[in-house]
Amino acid sequence: MIEFLKKYNMHIFIILIAVLTVYDFLNWDQISIVRKLVNLFGILAILHEIEEKYWPGGFFDLMLKKLEININDVDVGRANLAVFIFWLVYLGLGYIFDNFVFFFMMTIVLSVFEAFVHTAGIKIHKLNKPYTPGLVTAWILAIAAIYSIIQLSKFNLAGPIDYLIGTILFIISFMILSSQVYSGMGINRKEMIKKMRE
Repeated sequence: MIEFLKKYNMHIFIILIAVLTVYDFLNWDQISIVRKLVNLFGILAILHEIEEKYWPGGFFDLMLKKLEININDVDVGRANLAVFIFWLVYLGLGYIFDNFVFFFMMTIVLSVFEAFVHTAGIKIHKLNKPYTPGLVTAWILAIAAIYSIIQLSKFNLAGPIDYLIGTILFIISFMILSSQVYSGMGINRKEMIKKMRE
């Protein structure tokens, strides 16, 4: 089962978001603003993962090159599965518990963070052109995050505590995610930080 998920997690993700999108479209007037926004992020997450992973010289390949890791030494399926699970957790919590907006805030913070990481990656990887695989959709995610903040503010759906809790949950969950990805690469966090600064 695990091997199946490693191989087909992207396909499963696309099917789940497609089903959710059809359901939300058919029930558009009955679902909350938060659920509509979560659905938007689900679609953008698919586009982002496609651009990030399948564009020539994908972001994962850049990371392996920077960290001086041979692709044959890495469980790529495990790393992809970890990202897939975290997207599902983020989107699922935001959608199911739409009254607890701090869960949705995790996705908002992640989206802004993605734009920062992909932009910083241009300098970190010493690229000749101002682009890293995933950069375009990362900025679209960030714009969607700003739009979401405006909508939440407009309808008075989120307060400072939601932003605070959402940010804390993001930091904790991202540390868990990164540890899973790094362990799949066979590298510890301190080594990764050291090599990124070189």
